[in-house]
Amino acid sequence: MVIMNVLEKRDFIHSHLDKADEKVINELYERLREEEILKAKLTSRAEKSENDIHSGKVFSREEAEQRTRSVGR
Repeated sequence: MVIMNVLEKRDFIHSHLDKADEKVINELYERLREEEILKAKLTSRAEKSENDIHSGKVFSREEAEQRTRSVGR
């Protein structure tokens, strides 16, 4: 088994894309699209959290513990 680094894998994929069938292209497209959507959601959450922190919208440790005690009951 040949172990390839990321650059080699990219080059391999790029050189074989024109030979890939529609199923493979669709699978790759969906995978990459899902990653982009997840990245956008996580970035948005992080930005909202930062804004909440800067505006003082935070819970004390006690408040957080009280809120998590009732989870799953």
